[in-house]
Amino acid sequence: MDYETAFKKPFTDMKKLLIGVLLGIVPIINFFVSGYIVKTAKKTIDKDSSLPEWHEWGDLFVNGILYTVIGFIFMLPALVVGLISVWPVLPSMMSAYMAQLTPDAAVAMPRISEMMAGGMVGGLAITAILVLIAAYILPSAIVHFANNGFGAAFKLGNVFRTAFTGRYFLAWLIFAVYSSVLSGLLSRVPYVGSPVATFIAGITGFTLLAGAFSPAEPVKKAVKKAVVKKKKKK
Repeated sequence: MDYETAFKKPFTDMKKLLIGVLLGIVPIINFFVSGYIVKTAKKTIDKDSSLPEWHEWGDLFVNGILYTVIGFIFMLPALVVGLISVWPVLPSMMSAYMAQLTPDAAVAMPRISEMMAGGMVGGLAITAILVLIAAYILPSAIVHFANNGFGAAFKLGNVFRTAFTGRYFLAWLIFAVYSSVLSGLLSRVPYVGSPVATFIAGITGFTLLAGAFSPAEPVKKAVKKAVVKKKKKK
């Protein structure tokens, strides 16, 4: 992993950076940015440290949608558990909220306490753990998607093999901290603060994560097949 290259990369071409920020402002259009980040990861895996060109717009948009679909699927267990945890107490939550809108707001507090007791707290704790696990595994799936297509994101053996390495953990940790710091610093900048943070952190983070990715397993298999073929010819 080349840390210096990763942190400098978003700023190596200010025109490309500006395009990424502008596209990131508009919902739906920002799928282009996600697709561009996927393309950046692929170029890094291919040992190309330059920023990709903004072209092949159809591929960028489709890959951006697929990026979002992969993220949704990996977060689905957490969403299901969270919904199951909250669903039985939704009427009580609405009732407590409405009570807060009345002069007798004190009625709401016992209801909220009753609501938080029982299985809901445990369910939400499990949801939080599942979200953290998905947030850790997901970038590995995206990098595999960038390298080998949509289906590769769900070859969990390969995804986990990449994710549970020291190189990946360090890259993910740096990405997480860097994203949080940038988002915090730029959150008060209207309109462009979030797109700037997303684009810069995404390019840097996925450059690091793709640098931690090693397609060694497919290479080993290819070499093994070549050796077997050679032996058969003999």
